[in-house]
Amino acid sequence: MVKINQSHIQYFKHSIEQYTSMDLKAFSALFNIFELKKYDNNSHIIEPVEENNSIFFIISGLARYYYLTEDGKEWNRAFLSKNMISTTFSKDLGWIAPYGIQAIEDTDILIADFEDFQLLFEEHPMIERFQRKLTESILIKKINRERSFLQSSAKQRYTEFVKQYPEIFKSIAQYHLASYLGITEASLSRITSKTSK
Repeated sequence: MVKINQSHIQYFKHSIEQYTSMDLKAFSALFNIFELKKYDNNSHIIEPVEENNSIFFIISGLARYYYLTEDGKEWNRAFLSKNMISTTFSKDLGWIAPYGIQAIEDTDILIADFEDFQLLFEEHPMIERFQRKLTESILIKKINRERSFLQSSAKQRYTEFVKQYPEIFKSIAQYHLASYLGITEASLSRITSKTSK
């Protein structure tokens, strides 16, 4: 089994504090439900045909959320890099469409079952507050992404991604970025060539 060390705890604590304050008792109870897992590049954290209900924190590496269409095409929904927290919410919000989470670098993740997470709410109101803040953050990102597809051009979406996620931009393949932006690789190539001039 992979062992958790002090640096993992500090990374996790710092990320929690971005959402809400938490006393030591609550933080310890929360951290204790997580286990550390390692995923090789291109391996799946969650398969697109697998229903899952987890909360996870990226210690290192990079992963992508992607939807899988009926004809086998993949469309990237989001990228998760170091110190990002996310959740699948599948059982609570309804499993609407198959999607997978795949490591696109060697990736270390702290992961816990969402039901174990919820069981902490009654005894630790600060953990429930953290869950609300996390959910709000995820929904805001989702709304902003949907708005960008309705109101922004592909070039504007590209520019905004580079500005908002410079480290992720440097690390991902062009075809992953094109998929995230909802365009072809050829279209992305035209945008990058014009932008670089």
